[in-house]
Amino acid sequence: MHRAVTEWNQYRGDERKTARLEVGANLGRPRRRPAEHWTADLRDPVGCPPVVGRDGVYVGTTGGDLYALDFQGRRRWVYETDTSTTLTPGVSAEFVYCCLEDALIAIETKTGDPAWTREATGLYTTPPTLTDGLLLVGDAEGITAIRTETSEAIWASNLEAPPVGAIAVDDERVYVAVQDESVAAMDRDSGEEVWRAPADGVVVGGPTLADDRAYVADEGGTVLALDAETGQTWFTYKIDGAFTSSPTVLEGADTLFVAADDDTLHVTDTTFGNRKLRGLLFSKPGLPLDDAPATDPIVVGDTVLVGDRSGGLYGVDADDPDFRWHLPLEAKIASTPAPAFEVDSFDDEPSSVRLFVGNESGRLRCLAWDDNR
Repeated sequence: MHRAVTEWNQYRGDERKTARLEVGANLGRPRRRPAEHWTADLRDPVGCPPVVGRDGVYVGTTGGDLYALDFQGRRRWVYETDTSTTLTPGVSAEFVYCCLEDALIAIETKTGDPAWTREATGLYTTPPTLTDGLLLVGDAEGITAIRTETSEAIWASNLEAPPVGAIAVDDERVYVAVQDESVAAMDRDSGEEVWRAPADGVVVGGPTLADDRAYVADEGGTVLALDAETGQTWFTYKIDGAFTSSPTVLEGADTLFVAADDDTLHVTDTTFGNRKLRGLLFSKPGLPLDDAPATDPIVVGDTVLVGDRSGGLYGVDADDPDFRWHLPLEAKIASTPAPAFEVDSFDDEPSSVRLFVGNESGRLRCLAWDDNR
């Protein structure tokens, strides 16, 4: 029997939206191309990034179905809805939390049966963020903090415009991008607004928390590094185009990765926001992809993974940013992949690293880096 050990139970992996999975030296590392482990056929194109719980993988489709698969790709259950499932679910030991257009549903992980439903006054606009028994969701009115077990609201914060992307949270504050081209921070316990900072466009994906800062990238082509306590701008990085992902930051390594519509994975430092890569005569914005980025950059061990619209998946050296490998897939990647450790339940030790990739042809693929390869 196999199960997963992972913290990738929500959008970008965790409540801080770090998009990072640490990999020990004893496991097969993703410095080489992964091999296909299995493929599961779904009825419709994948509509959102998959997430991973202890019992399996969960993914929604544009046709409105939420699939629960085990770690061998076998279907455990399907929860059918009448609307597209495009907001990434969150999963705990007991429930999968899924935001539909105007309803938040808690579904039992073992059976697929609904446990409770909470309707929004407007449409839900963010995927659920899970942290310590708390569920944070955004709708047309603002943000609501909900108890995960009961759906009881603890507080609600009106932002005067819909939140966008995903909500990030640390021990003291809740951070969110707002449709009015701003970024807001609220007190975690009360929902009271602490600060608000302007952006140069609508923020893509939401804030990423690292190094006591909130990093955001927007459609106006600006990356902002904001002080988490005050909202003060530490640096900006600008391009002539639009960013297409949240920033992914290597905390302590002074490196930031962010995808943009110029078919480039941009690489900057986190001290001044300067380009990190050098050519023969001048600095380079980053690494060129074959097509427009289709995923956020995520970090698995010491490798950055990013996919493009051609169906290519790239592995990039995180320490000395350059391409390690390229894996062409037969269909366009639909959303950011989810990594996890697979565990043999007999010895409870991670035996390999898995990567779950959904595509636009209606398939969820499991790629693997195995120790014995």
